[in-house]
Amino acid sequence: MNKLISRTFLALLATITLFSCSNDNDLGTPEGENIEASALPQASRTTLNTYFNDATVTSAKRASSANIYGSIYTALLSNSFEIDFDENGLWTEIESEKNLAIPTKFLEDQLPEVQAYLEANYASNHVVEIERERFGFTIELNSGVDLVFDRDQRFVGVDLDDDDDDEIRIPLEELPENARNFLSASFEGATAITVKKDTDDNEVSYEVYLDNGIKVEFDATGNWIEIESKHDVAIPAAALPTGIVQYILQNYPAYFLSEVEKNSNGGFSIEIENRINGNDIELIFDANGNFVRRDD
Repeated sequence: MNKLISRTFLALLATITLFSCSNDNDLGTPEGENIEASALPQASRTTLNTYFNDATVTSAKRASSANIYGSIYTALLSNSFEIDFDENGLWTEIESEKNLAIPTKFLEDQLPEVQAYLEANYASNHVVEIERERFGFTIELNSGVDLVFDRDQRFVGVDLDDDDDDEIRIPLEELPENARNFLSASFEGATAITVKKDTDDNEVSYEVYLDNGIKVEFDATGNWIEIESKHDVAIPAAALPTGIVQYILQNYPAYFLSEVEKNSNGGFSIEIENRINGNDIELIFDANGNFVRRDD
């Protein structure tokens, strides 16, 4: 399991304000009327002239209503970029149809913290798509990896699923009700940046990235099946049987909870990590929270 960080796993968390403004191309900008490039908002034309001045606008459209990104205007460029804007001309989505790199100057000016993270961690890759979510940004690299950042451009998580044909972004409201209730009851002050629905092999699952660095995966009926933490935040003890919490406290007081996964038999795989030396241990519990074994 991935290495994950949490300050304490005993924090009981209560409420969450969760919204998502994310989807995929099948929920993209509605078909609209063709317009002249000169009819795009001034802010849109400034963006195009500043960062994409090596291309021309081959077509432009204005939709009658916004999609969940807030996109109203679409500009198709001669270099096969598609750029969407909201009603005020602020860019909402940028996509390279030919896997070309989004200009570095654009990233340096518009998303400087994101660009700094990419230079430090993905220097051999380039950005081919950007989506402005309501509470953050999703960046797609030419490798197919999606990186999620919060509204302050802090890294939240990585999605290594390169089979995007089975995966779409959805509004939070389309997540099963019990999944939304779980999030509301378990993560105080967190916000959903990205919500995804995956239909891989005809099996539905959901992934929710929160702006505090936690990713929660749910099954088709909205039951959580895995919780991962990328940052120094708590995975809620409320999600676990009491016996698991007590066992870890008694036997591994120097360790903290780093990942929780429900097994197919109803049991739990728990990863804990030593606060001092970083050593990790995997513990297996049954569905009732009884200790089964330690996997090293």
